[in-house]
Amino acid sequence: MLFEWLLTPLNKVIFYLKRQLKLLFEWLLILFKWLLTPREIILRQRDRIYNLKLSTKIQGCILSFIIIFFSWMVYSSLFYVQFDELIAIKNKKISALTDNLLLAKEDQKKLGVLEKNYEKTISAFLENTESNLETIEKTIIATGLDANQLVGRSIRDIPSGGPFIPEMDENKNKLVLKFKPKKNQTSSRVNNNIKRLEALQNIMPSLPLVAPLDYYWVSSNYGKRKDPINKRDALHYGIDLVAQTSTIVGTTAPGMVTFAGKRSKYGKVVEIDHGYGIRTRYGHLHSISKKKGEVVGFREEIGKLGSSGRATGPHLHYEILYDYKALNPAKFINAGKNIFKKG
Repeated sequence: MLFEWLLTPLNKVIFYLKRQLKLLFEWLLILFKWLLTPREIILRQRDRIYNLKLSTKIQGCILSFIIIFFSWMVYSSLFYVQFDELIAIKNKKISALTDNLLLAKEDQKKLGVLEKNYEKTISAFLENTESNLETIEKTIIATGLDANQLVGRSIRDIPSGGPFIPEMDENKNKLVLKFKPKKNQTSSRVNNNIKRLEALQNIMPSLPLVAPLDYYWVSSNYGKRKDPINKRDALHYGIDLVAQTSTIVGTTAPGMVTFAGKRSKYGKVVEIDHGYGIRTRYGHLHSISKKKGEVVGFREEIGKLGSSGRATGPHLHYEILYDYKALNPAKFINAGKNIFKKG
């Protein structure tokens, strides 16, 4: 009973829809017949008359053609509009890529200029530092000192520090990568030159490259000689500089006084530590003007020339020691003369 009760309204709806569709079809058929009724077209050409009959089928074909033609026109216009839009978008992209390519070429030119300037700057810097290094190292070698050993001692004394900053990933920076091959070839050389030059520049003020007297003559050189008192062969570990009594004796390099007083053979003597294992000794003084522990500057007075201790007359016995081993002071003085001539 329930099913039949539900089915009755549904049948009514279906029946109504069928009737409406039938009426619509009939109206469309009437409209179609009215539009496509057989027609006769009369054409006149001069004295002749032509009758052109258009049947329903022919009119239907013509109408179908017209509908298809206009549909195609509408579709084509829409398609070409979309196609033109796509072409415009692609043209914009091509234009943007072209602009980027031009910018990239300009950047490449600029990069080439920077690279050339970089190479010139580095080349000039290396030439300058290596020239300075050569001059300083020749001077040190002329004294009899070991330049590499001194540099090693100086580098250990150079203070350094700062915050830890990890190295950036070079793959993130194309410009860095561009310079990286060149940098790898020269950075180590540049860094080594800078470090070595800095070390040598720190060392140079500590080298006793001048004489402790302004005016003098050498009475006894460094090395083997006849002892002036007993006339026997002996080794002389310094040079004897003759000048008038009480001539001012000056320091040959900055340093700290490690001894100032009397010492048997040397008489009144002053010893100065200049750092890096370098010491100087000034013997047979008439008087001493400094005390142990005092810091002295370059060419600062430490005493006056005399003949105290084992001496035959007024003179200054001058020694240079490196790691407590005596070196020839004349080599230091001659090397210093070459430096000051260039200065």
